[in-house]
Amino acid sequence: MTTIFTPQRIRAQAIKDGQDVYLTDCDGWSLNITSAEVITSQDDADFRLGFARRLREVINAELIAA
Repeated sequence: MTTIFTPQRIRAQAIKDGQDVYLTDCDGWSLNITSAEVITSQDDADFRLGFARRLREVINAELIAA
């Protein structure tokens, strides 16, 4: 049975000021959710979330529904 993947985005909190930021497709962070990368597969979501969690400028990186 095939599992349907819901597109996801990555949200985190900026260390500097605690604001929510969103991972973009060019590996940057944006305050604007519309600039966030939309991840369309589970493998990509796992890889991008692991990447985001290794960055020092944010904490609490998590997947959210797009």
